[in-house]
Amino acid sequence: FFFGLCAMPPARRRSDESERMEWLRKGAILDTPQEKEYDDIVQTLSRVSGFPMALVSLVDDTRQWFKARTGLKVPETSRVVSFCDHVVENRKPLIVLNAEAHPFFCDNPLVTGEPGMRCYIGYPIIPPSTTHCFGS
Repeated sequence: FFFGLCAMPPARRRSDESERMEWLRKGAILDTPQEKEYDDIVQTLSRVSGFPMALVSLVDDTRQWFKARTGLKVPETSRVVSFCDHVVENRKPLIVLNAEAHPFFCDNPLVTGEPGMRCYIGYPIIPPSTTHCFGS
């Protein structure tokens, strides 16, 4: 995908993507109401880090859905523009210190438009019952 001058390659899909999706759906957490425990996590992360935005993001086949969020109004975004998708596919933390200067993310609509992301820190959510990463 090309957004202006920066090439933002989509994260490469893993060969076990269909199995990951099956596990994610079995977890029955997608599209559930907000819960205080998750909300407390993002509030704490935002306060401790000083970042205005913190999320618990789960990535399905087409979108990233936010189980909890602070500093972001929308409940989900397309997987195509998701920073979290790169964490899911690589199963490794991702740190982007300057999204405006990053070769993959500089023209990402989440950087150039609302919410105006400037940096990103994502850590994989891998439940103990599986090796699949569900989000970040």
